[in-house]
Amino acid sequence: MKKSFLRNGILAALAGAAMLSTTAQAASVNVPQILTGTNNWYRTNIYTLNGAAFVMSNSVLNIEAGTVIKGHNLGGQGTNVAALYITPGAKIYAEGTPHHPIIFTADVDDTTLPDDMPIWGSTARGLWGGLVIFGNSVLNGAIDATGNSQPLNSKYEVYEGL
Repeated sequence: MKKSFLRNGILAALAGAAMLSTTAQAASVNVPQILTGTNNWYRTNIYTLNGAAFVMSNSVLNIEAGTVIKGHNLGGQGTNVAALYITPGAKIYAEGTPHHPIIFTADVDDTTLPDDMPIWGSTARGLWGGLVIFGNSVLNGAIDATGNSQPLNSKYEVYEGL
């Protein structure tokens, strides 16, 4: 029993080291603000969003399991906030696995260290804007950027952070 546990521990350590070395050797790719056509993101790269990135209508984003996407805020609000937006009519295909999760995080996160960033407190928030998927639906209370109500047939509502 002890021998099996030790062997499994060594195998797990080797697998972890292989995963860390793969991440450490990943190429860095700066994502353009506008993505059109078919885009394939691979786990051999780290993708950096410098501000907002929009997958446009009729475009496709395929994200391989194990891919790391990092957001870098350019400061302020609006499109300076790093976020990945899937616009109406665009498609995203992203399916991670337990052994190869797709990681969305801030650019300051060292993904080889599991506890390098706090998960609570003031420094744990606002590092990037996230993944936003816009759909085609009717809004029940559209508000413009100044906070004024818009007609019920309004197309857009202010998205928090934009």
